[in-house]
Amino acid sequence: MSKRPLMVQDPYREVELAMPVQVQDNEDYFQDIHRSLRSNGNPQHVHPPIRPGVSLINTSVSQMIRNANRIRVCAVTVVNHTRWRLESAGVFVGGGNVLLPQQPVEPQTAEAFVAQKTASTATGTYGTASYLVQGSPDHPLFINVMWSIAFDRNIFKNRLGVEVGHQYNRDDFQRLYSPLGRRADSETRVFSTRDGLVPIRIEKNHLLVTGNLGNDSKTEAIIHVYENWA
Repeated sequence: MSKRPLMVQDPYREVELAMPVQVQDNEDYFQDIHRSLRSNGNPQHVHPPIRPGVSLINTSVSQMIRNANRIRVCAVTVVNHTRWRLESAGVFVGGGNVLLPQQPVEPQTAEAFVAQKTASTATGTYGTASYLVQGSPDHPLFINVMWSIAFDRNIFKNRLGVEVGHQYNRDDFQRLYSPLGRRADSETRVFSTRDGLVPIRIEKNHLLVTGNLGNDSKTEAIIHVYENWA
């Protein structure tokens, strides 16, 4: 399955963001990430290659999704383009369960975990994952990610939220899921079609964080974390 990249522009860099992996995807995932990062010709902004982390050394995101045997699955992938370690701060699951533990994301590395619905229940998979940005001059600084893959997809659409802030807790899901709970440092978006999907984009505290989510029932949320000194 070919994926059409989405383009995000700013005055300092040009970055192509690959569409999230769907369950039927059979392309090499890290080749795809490498293709998705392109400099605009300024050597200052050339991105080094992304390495697979502990969770992806012997597998791929596509395979992780296939191995989940429920009908509602979300792989959460975090790609760390910064010099800072993204420490695992916690995963709070409101519906379903996590198959693999959250891993810290080393610099220039990608990690992923998979969440799925609970068997024999009319619920989807939803929750939040938080990462502490180690070594940031704005310490403590957290990246909070909210995902929701609903059971009844005729009523509810896939939803992704991203936040950069100085705290995290169990209540992040309710606040990030609802547009009324959004703050200036967070963004939530519904992903309901393949056409016109626009990545989430947050710029705060020397970070540029983008987020994208597929619209299938078994799909991937992909978060890219960059340093931003503009």
